[in-house]
Amino acid sequence: MNKKPLDLLANLSRAPEILTCYRETCEWLSLTLAYLGLRPLRFPYELRLRSGETLLLAEPLDLVIFWLVFVRRHYPVNPSDCVIVDIGANIGIFTIYAARQAPHAKIIAIEPFPETCLRLQRQVESNHVADRVVVLNCAVDEKSGRGEMDSAEGIPSQYRRIASDATATLNVRHRGAVALKKAAGVPVNTKTLADVLEMAHADNVDLMKMNIHGAEYGVLMNAPSSVLQHFRRIAVQHHELSASAQMGKVQLFSYLGKSGFRLVNDRDTGRGSGLALLSMAL
Repeated sequence: MNKKPLDLLANLSRAPEILTCYRETCEWLSLTLAYLGLRPLRFPYELRLRSGETLLLAEPLDLVIFWLVFVRRHYPVNPSDCVIVDIGANIGIFTIYAARQAPHAKIIAIEPFPETCLRLQRQVESNHVADRVVVLNCAVDEKSGRGEMDSAEGIPSQYRRIASDATATLNVRHRGAVALKKAAGVPVNTKTLADVLEMAHADNVDLMKMNIHGAEYGVLMNAPSSVLQHFRRIAVQHHELSASAQMGKVQLFSYLGKSGFRLVNDRDTGRGSGLALLSMAL
């Protein structure tokens, strides 16, 4: 028996996602088959959305991020949001989504890697939202100054992170053999959350999306309450660090709770990461 019909039957539970993909783009069938591993896409791939935006996908993981953001609606954006901060913007898939969902929002998109930041800037310009999106080429860390990130060579852009002993074991499967080597890193400028607020020229941020591969603990738990309380909602991708780090989502949620945040939702994958939404208690 042909295996593909069986694969399609096995994915019937994804019917709501496939319907959402259909609503997003005329290219839904090609994208769905590629996402399910039934037919490959040829990259780079220019994806056109029904709402008018275009996304240039350079590698398979870009398709995964598109699916999470536009199809699964991984990150909650409210139409009334006025200021959104995208920390770990990568090539800008969430940035473009946020610009569409919150049509009057100012968006601060932060990406440290120079070549990835260039792709981010191009996405912003090609989708004609440069008047609302400020692109910053820096990393967000617990201290301002200079830092070092994974060497760009051989590592998918979505899995690069600030180099530290605590994050060395993260995403080794995705980061490949280079993750196990002491290769020269990429020097980057680092900013704190307090710096981000100052660069945003905003008293309050409606939504902060953060995906920075293990550095979220240092960034958030070294920020004083006086800074954190300027953020109304935080959507943070949390990662499971090694046991020696003695740090995880429990400690993070507890710290944010002391600053007035309540945990709204935590979608833990059970595979070393998850997405938590926290909201400032009224």
